[in-house]
Amino acid sequence: MAGIPAPAQAQRFYDTGGHWASAYVNALANAGVINGFPDGSFRPNQPVTRAQFATIVNGAFQLSSSVGSTNFWDVPPSHWASRAISTAAANNLVAGFPDGTYRPEQPVTRTETLVVLVNGLGSNFQQAGTIQDLSNRYRDAAAIPGWAAPSLALASQAGLIVNYPDPMLLEPNRAATRAEVAAFTYQAMSQRGILGSIGQNPNNPTFNVQVTTVAAGTLMPVVSTVPDRLLIAPNETRPISMIVQNPIRNDRGDIVVPYGSRVDGRFEPAVGGTRFVAETVVIDNQVYTLSAQSDVIADVKDPRHTSTGQVVQDAAIGAAAGAILGLVTGDRAIATEELLAAGVAGSAIGNVTAPRVAIIDPNQPLNLRLVQDLALTR
Repeated sequence: MAGIPAPAQAQRFYDTGGHWASAYVNALANAGVINGFPDGSFRPNQPVTRAQFATIVNGAFQLSSSVGSTNFWDVPPSHWASRAISTAAANNLVAGFPDGTYRPEQPVTRTETLVVLVNGLGSNFQQAGTIQDLSNRYRDAAAIPGWAAPSLALASQAGLIVNYPDPMLLEPNRAATRAEVAAFTYQAMSQRGILGSIGQNPNNPTFNVQVTTVAAGTLMPVVSTVPDRLLIAPNETRPISMIVQNPIRNDRGDIVVPYGSRVDGRFEPAVGGTRFVAETVVIDNQVYTLSAQSDVIADVKDPRHTSTGQVVQDAAIGAAAGAILGLVTGDRAIATEELLAAGVAGSAIGNVTAPRVAIIDPNQPLNLRLVQDLALTR
């Protein structure tokens, strides 16, 4: 990030277009706080080292450069970030480890990043926050190191923390990415009045980090992308994509999951049949984690006795279901050529009663029920 010897020539980087943090990245690049790489990239998902972060802190808080050397034995005067580390340490923003090291190439964690930024705000930081606020806001608040909890409570109250794509997941001990550090740093500079909020400065691209939530329990009707009926065996797991049939709105009435959005997941065995378990939903080319599932779709012994009509005609049959349908169902054997006509090689296997299969009708919407809140950052 900052401190890269050769900054990118342009302030807009070729690998941040459409990225959730692109506005933060571009704004800080325009302010001279961060740089990219010589190839014109920013590499937003790479981690930030402790050395790189020290240079960011210097630029963000406009610290006067220190001429002294560091007190860390692993940061010699010849190190490219020696002066930046010395300056940040002299201003009590960064510290080393008990063994006298700074470990400049070690990735900085999200917690360390936020604690340093809160310290940098100092007396200008007039926010109130409690540790209880963290427990109320983040599902993984218990993972926050005790020494950092007061600072993270302040950071949370002041809006320094940007969690994407799940605003309720802090991941305090994970290495911070370059995109996340850009977002945290911009929020801190805005809090201090060095930069205006994203969207207020006409020279910066507009990007408001707005999180909307679709509540657990919401129904999401979907239909299969496969135009034919699906026949699924009781023990079969089949990955498949679904299409959202009706737009999903948030509590303000805004459409947040448009008609036609793709839901990826799988059919998997369940007691009494099969169920669809969603994994992700794709909205405007952004992939969000989706925790939702259908009710159990009951299997039947002879699919011809259901309202879907003849079992094989115009049906998409998986390997397991194909084997089942190669058996005798009721009093009529499904011939090999019928299976072949459906596009699946099969065979009649003796005079045996067939197991059960589940039928998924592409014309019948399948209601997915959200198991957890769906958080969308738009």
